[in-house]
Amino acid sequence: MSKVCQHISLVDRRHGMRASRILALRHRLIPPRNLAHFSEWSFSSTKDMSYSGLLFLSSRPYHLGDIIELQVVMSGVIDIYNGRAEVTRVHEISAVAFDIGVRFILARPAVRPAKMHLKEIKP
Repeated sequence: MSKVCQHISLVDRRHGMRASRILALRHRLIPPRNLAHFSEWSFSSTKDMSYSGLLFLSSRPYHLGDIIELQVVMSGVIDIYNGRAEVTRVHEISAVAFDIGVRFILARPAVRPAKMHLKEIKP
């Protein structure tokens, strides 16, 4: 398979073009409902990022399906992403370093009831 074909299949599998950007981030595990406290924040940097997720280096070994909270910032000021993500890939680089791939979980807007003047009035 040529490099072009490999690149196209990689883009299709990941649902978006990846940009190699190194940005600061902090991350922590969101515990299951039976735990009362969140884990401590860990600091790291991204390796690459797309509109649907990112890859980052971690000293913490997450598991597939874990839900984590992410805060990605540029220049320490501009929020790039602040929300939750699901771990979709874990690759052990060494005993203390892991590549973690995540898919962003976008918050759904709250559903509001219709206003009275917009509801259909039946005779």
